[in-house]
Amino acid sequence: MSLRNELLNGPLGFGAAPLGNMFRNIPDAEAGATVDAAWDEGTKYFDTAPFYGVGLSEIRLGLALAKRNRNEYRLSAKVGRIILDEVDTAERNFGEKGDLFRYGRPNKIVYDYSERGTVKSIEDSLKRLQVSHLDFVWVHDIAKDFHGDEWLAQFELARKGAFPTLEKLRKQGVITAWGLGVNRVEPCELAVDLRDACPTAMLVAGRYSLLDHEQALLRLMPACEARKIDVVIGGPYSSGVLVGGKNFEYAPASPEILARVERLKRLCEKYNVSIKAVALQFSLAHPAVAAIIPGASKPSRIAEDHSALMETIPGELWNDLRRLGLVSHKAPLPIDFHHEKAQATASIELLASADEVWELIGGFDSLPNWLSNIPRSQLSEGGRVRRLKNLHGEDIVERLEAFDASDRSYSYSILNAPFPVSDYLSTLRVIDLGDGSRVEWSGRFTPVGVSSSEASHLFQAIFEDGLKALKRHYSK
Repeated sequence: MSLRNELLNGPLGFGAAPLGNMFRNIPDAEAGATVDAAWDEGTKYFDTAPFYGVGLSEIRLGLALAKRNRNEYRLSAKVGRIILDEVDTAERNFGEKGDLFRYGRPNKIVYDYSERGTVKSIEDSLKRLQVSHLDFVWVHDIAKDFHGDEWLAQFELARKGAFPTLEKLRKQGVITAWGLGVNRVEPCELAVDLRDACPTAMLVAGRYSLLDHEQALLRLMPACEARKIDVVIGGPYSSGVLVGGKNFEYAPASPEILARVERLKRLCEKYNVSIKAVALQFSLAHPAVAAIIPGASKPSRIAEDHSALMETIPGELWNDLRRLGLVSHKAPLPIDFHHEKAQATASIELLASADEVWELIGGFDSLPNWLSNIPRSQLSEGGRVRRLKNLHGEDIVERLEAFDASDRSYSYSILNAPFPVSDYLSTLRVIDLGDGSRVEWSGRFTPVGVSSSEASHLFQAIFEDGLKALKRHYSK
């Protein structure tokens, strides 16, 4: 069962980090009233972590949810930090987020991404939350913003400890999904390529918002979509700067960021829509995204979030966002899905065996061996990216997103090409027919500036011409 299919009442969840006294000392009553408001508005997914206020968020969330039936909501927490029963007398080191929870509890925190630490972290969270089980678990903050240049070493500890431990719990049915909970794209990119103990979901905070999404679009989001790894978006308001705050990345926003926010606000005012609505609906528009969890510490903010999710936004605003360069041209927008994604599929049968054909075309660098209109291919990034040159001298850059030798298939996305589409994902597969084989080439994509039929005809012709070239290869 995927995370997406486990959500009980839509994609809008509640990020409970503010309940840990983020930036300010929040009264217990206000924290509890905020959770109650979320429940009353229909929120049925809550996310927290030991780090948030050094356990304070979990304690407050647990108290507020204690009056609810545990089967009526979904709950996620995080592993990687252990809270000790002793006061921290030393200066705390929270990496780039140094002052984030200075109003939280004074207990000492230690990092522990081992198997033992993972199990203990879950057990401790269950006690603070006063619940019997967690639905989703995130490996927290194995990234440079907390560990500096040592983040890869911490990632490796988690890969050997937390990852297989959580995968075992998932297979046992103890949890439904697990993955990374981070503020950076790089560790997620490493994790999606794992063959053993690969995450089944990702919580990505701040990296797929109106203000910061281009890096995620290059690699992470297409890879997650290809592998059916559900993405949960945290921090859709970019630490508050999109909704009236002064912080971006939990620190005072730069003049450049503030200027961009002003441009977004003016555009929203032009069409008389709230910037919250644009922010939430933008993040949710990507097909890989399953849920979004804005944080709140005031009850009034909850109703705003739910209203924003349902607000009608004119298509002209989305067009202007893209035209003015306020979002990447590669970013899927709600207006793109007023129609279904375009697609194309072609196949051909060959007398050659499936193993023989796969040996020829199964390498990501093999196109020039059988496709005459691609005379040049150059691999980079450890064989994950291929840079092609067609007969017209045009450059095409593609990324390997999934590879399955046993299935004789691979999937790839387009990073750069002279094609009028975005969000492109294609699969090449060889099927064993016993006395021969069948090769299938298919793709899905969002048309940009052309109709769905025009985009489909374009790639239908590309696939068919390519497979005809493959057949000629075996007719020599």
